[in-house]
Amino acid sequence: MDKKELAKGSISYREVVAQGIGGAAPAMASLVTLTGAAAYSYGALPLAVALATVAVLLDATRLSITSRYIQSAGGIYAFISEGLGKRWGYLIGWAYVLYALTALVFIFLSVGVFLPGALEVLGVNAPSWIWAPLVIFVALFGGVLSYLGIRPSLRFTLIMSILEIAFILGTSLLIFTKVPPDPSTFTLEYAPSHSMFNVGVGMAFVFLAFAGYETTSVLGEEAVDPKNTITKGVFTSAFLVGITYLVASEAFTVGWGVNDMSSFFNELVPGVVLGMRFGGFVLALILTVLLINSGLTDSVTFFNTVSRVVYAMAKDGVLDKRLEGVHEDRRTPHVAVMFSLIFSLVYALAFSAVIGPENVFLAVGITTTFGFLIALFTANVSLLFILRRFNSLNWWNVLLTVVINSILSFVIFANVVTTAINSFVLIGVSTFVVWMIAGVIYGYVRRVST
Repeated sequence: MDKKELAKGSISYREVVAQGIGGAAPAMASLVTLTGAAAYSYGALPLAVALATVAVLLDATRLSITSRYIQSAGGIYAFISEGLGKRWGYLIGWAYVLYALTALVFIFLSVGVFLPGALEVLGVNAPSWIWAPLVIFVALFGGVLSYLGIRPSLRFTLIMSILEIAFILGTSLLIFTKVPPDPSTFTLEYAPSHSMFNVGVGMAFVFLAFAGYETTSVLGEEAVDPKNTITKGVFTSAFLVGITYLVASEAFTVGWGVNDMSSFFNELVPGVVLGMRFGGFVLALILTVLLINSGLTDSVTFFNTVSRVVYAMAKDGVLDKRLEGVHEDRRTPHVAVMFSLIFSLVYALAFSAVIGPENVFLAVGITTTFGFLIALFTANVSLLFILRRFNSLNWWNVLLTVVINSILSFVIFANVVTTAINSFVLIGVSTFVVWMIAGVIYGYVRRVST
C-alpha cells in the first residue's frame, strides 16, 4: 500500500451511514439548532423543516447520482473539480474547507454555550468560564479519535447516533401522548405575519441542522464498494435525519404551544425544558447527556471530513503538499487532522475571548451556512457536466438541479431580505469574504488553473 494512501476498503455501509448521521448531529440539532429556525418561523417550524427536508432529500439524490461516477476523499471538492474544472474545484473546495472548519467551531461552542443552559434546567449552576474547558474537551475528543483511525471513529459514531435518534423520537412520541399533532403547523397559519420569507429564513437554520449528511462523500477512498456504498449511504443518512427532525419539530412545537412559539427561542435549550416538562428530571438528564454526546460525534465526523478534503486538495497540488501526509500505521490524514484541530481550536478560543463565546457562535453560524449552501449550489451544477461527460445527461437531472438550486436561492434571498444586519451577521459574512479573497490570492500564487 502506498504510504500516502488512506485505508481502502476499511469501512462498511453502516459506517458510511454513521458518518452522515453523526455529521448532522440529530440530538444537538433538535435540541439547539432548530431553535434558530423557530426564532423566525414560530409555530410554522414543522413547515420549515418539511420544506428543507424535501430539498435535502433531493440534494441527497443528486449526491447519490454523482457518487456513482466519482469516488474520492475530496468529496464535494472532487465532484466540482471533475464537473467544472480544477479552478472552480479549488475555489469552492476552499469555501468548503472554511465551512467545515467553522462547523467545528460551531460544534465546540454548541456544547460550550448550551450545556450550561441545560445544566441550569437541571438545577445546576455552572461557572461562567466553563465554556473554555468544554470547548477544549470536545475539540480534543474529535481530533484524537479522527487521528486514531476511520473505523474506530465511525464505530463510536454509529452506536451514539442510533441512541440519539432513538431518544429524540422517543421523547417526541411521549409528547404526542399528551398533546396531539396539529396539521396546521405545516401551513403558514402560525408563521409571523403568515410570511413565507420568515419560513425561508427558518429553512436556512434547518439546512444548518442537516449540514453533515453530505460528508459521506469524503469516504470514497475508504469505503467497501464505494460506488454503491456511498450512493446508498448518503440518501439513507439524510432520510433518517429528516424523519427525526420532522417528528421532533412537530412534537416540540405542539408541546411548547403553537401560539407560544415566539418564546421558544428565548430558552437556550428548549428541548431540555420540554424533557423536564413531559418526562421529569430523568428525561431532561438523558437529553442533556445526549447533547454532549451529539457534540462529540459531530466533532469526530467533521474532523474526518475536513481532514480528507484538505488531504485531497494537497494531493492534487492546490494546497501545500505537506498537508497530504498519511499516518503509516493508522492510514489517516494525520497532518490535515492536526492542522484542522489547531486552526479550529485557536479560532474558537481566541475569538471567544475577545467577543464572547455566544457571539462567536452566532457569527460562525452565518459563515458556516453561507459556505454550505454555496458548496451545495455549485455541486448541483457540476453534476450536469459530469453526466454529460459520461453521456448520461437527461431532462430528469436538469429538472432536479433546477428545483434544488431554486430552493437554495430562495433560502439565501429570504435571509438577505429578512435577516437584520447586525454585528454578528457582518462578522460572519466578512469572515467568509476575507477567506475567499485569501483563497483567490493563494490560488494565484500556486498557479491553480483549469
